[in-house]
Amino acid sequence: MEFLFGVIDNGVLLICMAFGCEIEDYLPIPKRFRSKASGAAIGALVGNAISDFMAGLPQGLDFALNVGAGCLVVLVALPLVLIRTKN
Repeated sequence: MEFLFGVIDNGVLLICMAFGCEIEDYLPIPKRFRSKASGAAIGALVGNAISDFMAGLPQGLDFALNVGAGCLVVLVALPLVLIRTKN
């Protein structure tokens, strides 16, 4: 069971990261900060939120929503990281 959980957890993350690499031109990020890395980071952060939300569902919907929201709030810091890495 743990093996299947790991496959699903990282499979969702990998798919979202790959999707993020393809959408960087459509992201609401200033052009000077756009890169495959920024798209991959957003894809990975969102993918992690989705997979953690799914993992939290057995604990209850309220728990899963809080975990998912906690994962997504980190997206607010991404512009600061992108600015820092571009300089």
